Amino acid sequence: MNSKADFLKEFQNNLSNHFHGAQNWWTNYLFHFTDISNALSILEHQALLSRNEANRLGLMKNDNANDNVIAKTSQEHQEYARLYFAPSTPTQYNNEGFKPKNSIQYNAHCPMPVMFVFHFSRVFMLDGVKFTNGNLATHPNIYDNIFDLQKLDFKLIYHRSWFPNEDRNVIINARHSEILVKEQLPLEKNLKLIAVRSEAEKETFLYLLPTHLRAVYQNKVYIQPRPMIFVNNWLYVNKVSIIDNTLHIEWHGCRDFYQCQNNYDLKISIKNSSTGLQKSLIKERWYPQNNLMKIRLSEGFWDDFIELSVFIDGVMGYGNVIANNLKV
Repeated sequence: MNSKADFLKEFQNNLSNHFHGAQNWWTNYLFHFTDISNALSILEHQALLSRNEANRLGLMKNDNANDNVIAKTSQEHQEYARLYFAPSTPTQYNNEGFKPKNSIQYNAHCPMPVMFVFHFSRVFMLDGVKFTNGNLATHPNIYDNIFDLQKLDFKLIYHRSWFPNEDRNVIINARHSEILVKEQLPLEKNLKLIAVRSEAEKETFLYLLPTHLRAVYQNKVYIQPRPMIFVNNWLYVNKVSIIDNTLHIEWHGCRDFYQCQNNYDLKISIKNSSTGLQKSLIKERWYPQNNLMKIRLSEGFWDDFIELSVFIDGVMGYGNVIANNLKV
């Protein structure tokens, strides 16, 4: 084989022939999962940074990693930007979403997740890229020769279905196989898209982006462009609108109702952009009674632009400026 490019093309073609559906799509990409606050820092810096570099620059706004896992990861490997071969990893399963406080373990919490999706072949064409056959915290094999991709068991890496308990450790570890890029991975030419969970979270992401970055990245932000990018187990805001002076909030509910019932604190704040008039609604030990919440706005908020914020357990679940002029 003449070159890395030739090898990658043939390798990816062979890999894609072994998988269907979402897993077939995964064969083209590499994935980095983080919280929205860190995602904004990544775009501001125009690169995915190593953990240590992000900390040195003060860009790690939400350290959503498991304390236990980080303690087992060597300082050397924290000098690399890290990606996974596939989304919906066990780490993501444990971290993703607005979890009730009593369900958060080892400080691993990523309330509003954002998935950066990178081109498989472009990343592997970079110099000095390494990859593993398991979680770095478990001291897996680490490869620096691209041709060693053939040694990885992608049936285990892409495995996302039921398994017998005796196979658990092998499969869970394989799902955590990683790609390591020294210090930083530039977004330019390497980033394919940015995935979010809902229309509301896309609006929030774009609202929080500085204007100069919004112009660059807004066309790269997609709402769950493929299945299985996100776990979707917990509460989040799905859609927000104002119709006939009534605020509509559509919720994505928890998969396990009983873990979430009356387990959240909710704060909704509205502000008239013209007059500065503000009001808040606060609910403690709350959970939505159904998927659609309707709140009638008082006259001071009619027919104007509304600055709206929704906080779940003190963390922003939605933020945007909405025109209150839709009539039906």
